Amino acid sequence: MFCRYCGEENPENAVFCKNCGKRLKEEVKKPEVIETHENNNYNQKTTQSTSTTSSSSGDNSDWIGCCLCLIGIFIIFAIIGSL
Repeated sequence: MFCRYCGEENPENAVFCKNCGKRLKEEVKKPEVIETHENNNYNQKTTQSTSTTSSSSGDNSDWIGCCLCLIGIFIIFAIIGSL
């Protein structure tokens, strides 16, 4: 096997070049996904807590009503301050 960097001839089972020291064969590692029972429980708990949180805060009418009240109070103070 020849080194692709320096051209030195190396034994077929060599991992590194004997001349330049660079790796002769690139190792391709595949990512492993290990799914355990604990991971599934964690994912289910986070999904449930996210869905309950989003459903309780998902009502936009409360947010709009609060903003309108604050704007009204601001207008009242502006009118009183201009007198």
